[in-house]
Order: sequence, then C-alpha cells, then structure tokens
Amino acid sequence: MQGSAIAPQGQQELHPPGGVPPHESPAFTPADFRKIIIKRKWVILFCVLVGVGIAFYHIFTTIPQYEAISRMSIDFSRSTNIGIEDIIESKLSGGEESDQKLQTELRIMQSDSVVMDVINSLDLYHRKPFSDMFAKQPYTGHLTPLQRYQLIRAFQSSEKVIVETGTQIVEIHFQNPDPEVAAKVVNAIVQAYMERDLRSRFEGTTRVSNWLSQQLSTLKSQVQSSQQELSDYQKKNNLVGLGPTGTSLVTDDLRTINDQLAEARADRIVKEARYRMAQTRNPDLLVSVSGGVLGSLRSQEADLMVQKAQLQSKFGPEYPKLREIDRQLGSVRSDIQTEITNLTQRFQTEYDAAVKTEGLLQQRLDDTKQQAFHENESAAQFEILQHGAESASELYDALQMKLKEAGITAGLNSNNIDVIDTAMIPPYPVLPQKRQDATFGFLGGLIVGLILAVFLESMDDTLRTSDDAEAVSLLPALAVIPHFQPFSKKAINAKDEAADRNGSLAKVSPDLLAYNEPQSIVAEGFRSLRSSILLSAVDREPKLLLLTSGFAAEGKSTCSSNLAVSFAQRNARVLLVDTDLRKGTLHMKFRLSNRTGLSTYLSRESKEESFEYPIPGLPNLAVMTRGPIAPNPGEMLASRMMEDTLARWRQEFDHVILDSSPILAVSDTLSLAPQADAVLIVLRSGITRKKALSRVREQLRRSGARVLGTIINDVDLRLENYYTYSRRYDYGYKGYKGYGSAYGAGYAGGKDGEE
Repeated sequence: MQGSAIAPQGQQELHPPGGVPPHESPAFTPADFRKIIIKRKWVILFCVLVGVGIAFYHIFTTIPQYEAISRMSIDFSRSTNIGIEDIIESKLSGGEESDQKLQTELRIMQSDSVVMDVINSLDLYHRKPFSDMFAKQPYTGHLTPLQRYQLIRAFQSSEKVIVETGTQIVEIHFQNPDPEVAAKVVNAIVQAYMERDLRSRFEGTTRVSNWLSQQLSTLKSQVQSSQQELSDYQKKNNLVGLGPTGTSLVTDDLRTINDQLAEARADRIVKEARYRMAQTRNPDLLVSVSGGVLGSLRSQEADLMVQKAQLQSKFGPEYPKLREIDRQLGSVRSDIQTEITNLTQRFQTEYDAAVKTEGLLQQRLDDTKQQAFHENESAAQFEILQHGAESASELYDALQMKLKEAGITAGLNSNNIDVIDTAMIPPYPVLPQKRQDATFGFLGGLIVGLILAVFLESMDDTLRTSDDAEAVSLLPALAVIPHFQPFSKKAINAKDEAADRNGSLAKVSPDLLAYNEPQSIVAEGFRSLRSSILLSAVDREPKLLLLTSGFAAEGKSTCSSNLAVSFAQRNARVLLVDTDLRKGTLHMKFRLSNRTGLSTYLSRESKEESFEYPIPGLPNLAVMTRGPIAPNPGEMLASRMMEDTLARWRQEFDHVILDSSPILAVSDTLSLAPQADAVLIVLRSGITRKKALSRVREQLRRSGARVLGTIINDVDLRLENYYTYSRRYDYGYKGYKGYGSAYGAGYAGGKDGEE
C-alpha cells in the first residue's frame, strides 16, 4: 500500500509507512476477475440456472427425432456409354469441374422436384409432422401454392445432404419422429434421385440424336456443294499439276532452276578468281592453277639460274659459257610471258561464258518465280476450298457414326451412382441431445452471467477494496477492516458469563470487537491501523486524530471506538471525543448517558465531569459524548474555546481521537480538520462511491488538512488480492463468540450498526 499524505504548504507532513505512486493504473489481473466473480456470484448463478432451465425445458418439450442415413458414391469418371456420352455430358454439364458437378448433384437431391416425388411416393400428406399442415384445410389430392411451399420447406428442413471430406461419397440424412418413416424417406430420396438421373440422361441422349438427324441433312448438302466448288476452281485456274502433297510442276521447275543457278554462280566465281589471278601475271600464282607448260618453263628457268650461279662463282663473270646460259635464260623467260598471256586470254573467255550462263539462269529463275507467285495465289484459295470440303466430309462421317451410336446409347441404363449403404431404421433418437443441450445451457448461462457480471462491475462506481481506494484517492490504505457480524447478548454462553465477573461484555456495543474479541481478525485490523498511524511519523507520533467520511453510515463511530480501544490497550492515555454534534452515536457504543458532553462543555454548561471512563478494564480510555443536540454546532466547533480545548487535550492525553461528522453532508468537520495532526478518511466497502471519495479528498486539501490515508471498512476479504495468498489463513481466530468468520454474514447488526 503506497501513497502520500496531503499536507498544506509549509507544514510538516505525516508520512505513512508506504506511498502510492501518483499515476499508477493497475492492469486487469486474474485476481480482479476473481473478485468480480465473488461480488456478482448471485448474478452468475442466476444466469447459469436460467440457462440450465432453458436447456431442460428444451429437452423435455422437444419431440424426439430419429435420423436415418444412406450413403452413395457419385463417380463421374465411370460410364457405360460407347461414345455419345462425350457430347451429352458437354451439353448437360457445360464442362464443369468435378467439385462443381458434385455440388450440382447435391442441389438436385434437395430440389423441389425430388422432394415432391418422395412425398407422393410415400404419401407423406397423412404422416406426422406433414399432416399437421392440413389441419385447417384437409388434403384433397390437390395442393394450393401455399401448402406446396410449406410442405417442401418442412421436408427440406429435416433433410441434410453432405459430402464426406476428400471423397465423392454423399450422405443423405433425414429426421422424423417416426424412425420407420425416416428410413423410408431416405431410401425414397436415393431412388427418386437415381430415377431422375437416368431419365435426364435418356432424355439428353434422345435430344442429341434428334438434333444430329436434323444437322446431317443440312451437312450433306454442304459437303456436296463444297466438293463441286473445289472442282470448278481447279479447272478454272488450270491447277492440273497440283500434286497430292500440295506441290506442282512449276514448283519443281523453280527448285531445279534455282539449283542450276547456284551451280553456275559458283562456277562463275571460280573462273573469275582465276581470271583475276592471271591479270596479276604472277607466274608463281598461275603455276598453281594451270601447271603444264608454264610449270615446265618455270623449272627450266630455275635450272638455268642455278647453273649460272655455279659457273659465275667458279669461273667468274667473264666465263664464255655464261653467255650461252644468259641467252637460254632470256628465251625461257620470253616463253613464260607468252604462256601467261595465253592463260589470261583463256581464263577471260571462260569467265565471260560463265557470266553469260549465270545471267540466263537468273532470267529464267525470275520468270519461273512470277509463274509460281501466280500459282500460289490460286493454290491458297484451292487449299481453303479443299480444307472446307474435307472438314465437311469428315464432320458428316463423324455425325453419321454418332447418330448410329445414339440409337444404341438411348436404350442403355448408364449411370455413375453406386449406393453404398441403404438407410436402416435408427434405434435411438438424435434429438434432443440431453447431455449436449444441458452442457450448452450451463455454458451459455455461465458466459452470459460472466458478461453481465463484468458489465455490472463496469457500471458500479462504489469502492470495494484497498486497491480501489488507493487508485481513486492516491492515498495509502492504512487498514482493511473485514466484514463482520457482532455477537449479541444472547450469544454469550454460560462460560463467557462466568468469566466476565464484572459484566463488562454487556456494558459496551457488540461491534467493539477490539475489546470484545481481541483475538479476532477484526481486532487485528484495528491494531494494524494503530501501527500504521504510529509508524507514519516515528519522531513525532500524531496525537490529535480526526476520523471522517463522505456520508453517514460508513463506520466512522465504529472505527473511532475500536481505534481508541486499540490505543488504550497499549497503556496510552486516550481521549475519544464525539464531535458530531448533530447525530453522534458514541454514547450508544459505550452505553453512556448523553445528558452532558461536548456541546454542554463548549457552551460552558458542564466542565471536566463531561469525561467518562466506560470500560473498567481500560481506565486510561476517556470518552466524551456529543451531549444534547446543539442549535449551532458549526459555530461551536469553529470557536476559540474549541481550539484552546484541543490544545489543552494535546498536553493531557497521549492520543485524542475525534469522531467527526460526514464532510459531504455538513461542513462542521472542515473547521477541525486543519487542527488535527492526521485526518483519516473512513470508507465503507460497497457503499462509498469513487466520486464521493474524490470530493472528500479535495475538500480536505482545500481546508489545509493533513490527510494521512484511508480506512476501508466492512470489506469482504475474498476481494482483497493479498488475502488470496493465504487463502483461509485465520491465524487461530476461528470460533470466537459472536465472530463467525473473516467473511461474515452481516455488518453491525442493529441500530448501532449504521456507524
């Protein structure tokens, strides 16, 4: 429990043992959800009971329904047709995929026509529940549109057709109060569907056959016309040379000329190369292409040059035989030039002939191409006409064959349906499902109850726990006082009366548990409050304590009385003063006379005799009641005498506890709050509202009061998160007199309980 006290500027602040972080917003936890369940347990229980009740009402009012099941396999790949089925299936299904076909068949099984076939075959007009539709207007053999609509819808609401996942197996379910009728209806649905399937196939085959017959007569005349048109066009364009493979004589001639032209061009290139080589007059090059005479001359020239070189090197340049060799060498060279000239002329003549031959072939090729272009134009149209004639002829032959097949197929009982399981009479009803309905009722009621509980919790702005108080006020929760039910005088047993010789148990209010039951959890809560106050300022204990609240009946007087007893039990001098001069109830708590009190003391009608010591066992506890109701309580509490009296009481007592009036009801307390060492705000769980606490805190802040923290009173400990850690850990406080448990069954029973 963290927080900080509110203190005016410049005054010493009393610090509690811990502080509350200023802007902490705790998250919603499972413990918070548990608190909601505990707080709204009756709402949740009511919703659960309502849900279970509705479930049982449904169970006992529902007419038992029996469900029969039949299974069949629809295999679109299986057929006994002999060829015509391809045409029929393409027309009937439009090329649907297998899944689409299967869904189409499922829809056909549930179609109105199949439903009416089943109803008529089994005469369901006179069977339950269909016969109830004719209670006002009996069935006479004819159905009105409304009766037919209602009959079909009632049938389809009891029918269910499903496909087993990953298979082509179809299950047909039907529910009826009569198990025998349920089985018959399912089998009748299968039979009606199969008959309709065969009928649709037969009718489809017949329609295709009739259509083929009509088309054949038209197609026959088209075939004859296309054949005649092809023959006429061939004669007109002189296409006699067109072969069966689409080639003609012109095409063959064009291919031959093209080959010859290629050979002539290659020959011309070779001869042109030799001619160009001869023009260079290079004997070495010409030897490679001519040989013969030129080669022999070149050999002679080489031999003479070798001889000349040998003689010249041996005998010198003046040797006579060298002149003969030079003469021979000149003659050979002259012959070589003559031979080169002859070769050049010959190569030129051959080249010119090759060029002329190539030109003639090129001209012939161009002429043949023109003929081929003209023939191609005619051949293209010819092929179109020929293809049309052949297609018409082939289609005619195919349709004529299909027509013959259709005559046979129409008489076959071909289908793709295989009945796997026929429907049997069901032994047990499927509705109502008692366990499932009861479970759903319970869970539904529980869920609605939880939702309603959370909704009511969100609408509830009252404070329930210390966490709520700290989150709203940003002040520490100094103590949590559990919910309790004080014992009454009748609850005192003989043993307690013998132990209580002075009869003190009967002299104080039963809700003073700090005195009546000092070992109880409630008393321990007040001792925790005492410790929190003492630890708030170790160096200077707060002497003057003021307890206040927002409105009446929040437990100020009870908390003040028990806190005073707790301080007195530690041998401190304690004065408990009732400053609520309008409706103070301390005289009821301690069974004191109210003839004199604070009001008579402040009006100087009484003196110190206004103090009383109500509990013999606690002689250090003095109590001053409010006295008679004063006509001007606000002025009396704000008087100089009240201020001086409080200062004197500080000197005479260790602790002075002021039980004040509620702040939001009257303003009397605001004059006392600034004079107190510590102000404690008393809250009552489930009663005090969040806005009221915020308003009280704001008014105390404006008045300059030192707010130490809050006291959460009348708390169901099951709602406190920390209490769940020890579950029912009561530290040996069980079984004391009137204190029943930490949870309690009521709070402050009787008239005194309001404070």
